[in-house]
Amino acid sequence: MMEAQTQIAVVQATFAAGDVADNLQRMGTFVRTCKEKHPATKLILFPELAATGYFLSSQLRTWAEKKDGPIFKKMSSLAREYGLYIGYGYVEKEEGTEHIYNSFALLDDGGHLVAHYRKIHLTPLERDLFTAGREFVTADTPFGKVGLLICWDLAFPEAARILALRGAELLLAPSAWERPYEEAYLRFGMARAIDNTVFLATCNHVGQSVGDKGITLRFFGGARIFAPDGSVLAQMEEDTEGILLGEISLTKRESLKRSFYTMLAERRSDLYEQYFMKK
Repeated sequence: MMEAQTQIAVVQATFAAGDVADNLQRMGTFVRTCKEKHPATKLILFPELAATGYFLSSQLRTWAEKKDGPIFKKMSSLAREYGLYIGYGYVEKEEGTEHIYNSFALLDDGGHLVAHYRKIHLTPLERDLFTAGREFVTADTPFGKVGLLICWDLAFPEAARILALRGAELLLAPSAWERPYEEAYLRFGMARAIDNTVFLATCNHVGQSVGDKGITLRFFGGARIFAPDGSVLAQMEEDTEGILLGEISLTKRESLKRSFYTMLAERRSDLYEQYFMKK
């Protein structure tokens, strides 16, 4: 039976470059703390590449794993032990090839992999390291259909719209978003929520990351949970670590869709498709 109202959580923290053991230990602590202090929570989301750390270096290959590797086994155990859906990012190695992906796994409360997404829109700094994904991903859960995005995907209206048209009611967007683009992070997240009348949860790293050629990224946090009308349900201060909680209500979403926010029902796809086919 679909749950009308659900408490979800996102984590904002520093995850060390290449220190998978420490990152997994920290993630376990966040899961345990969240469930002990907020037992009603059904889902916890970690930032982009949290398990491996986000750093743009060729050394990322050292930490790449198959999707059912040791990182999955540890996170699966946590999901099962605490009865919690968990979303986490890691560097994925494709079996039989040299390709690595910026990937996002969603586990259910029994520890099973229910969705797996490879980042489609890579930043200019990521393109020399990762292979771009080619598949949009949704998953059915007890708290609604979930659509998966990663960070820079938020900048592309088409990605969120495709997920919404496939029935997504909640978009998850783990990120590694750097300064000085704090306002863009906020505006993209807000826009994708209101564009599609969906809930959207996004979380970010804090601290800094040093990659090849001295490339240094400074993260700021700023995690948000947005309502389907684009308003902020919950937000976390910049440069702090912690867990952000918010409640999503499918009843509220349906009410908004029947009132002012009727855009999805009023789309003129007959005209849009003619235009995009020409492009």
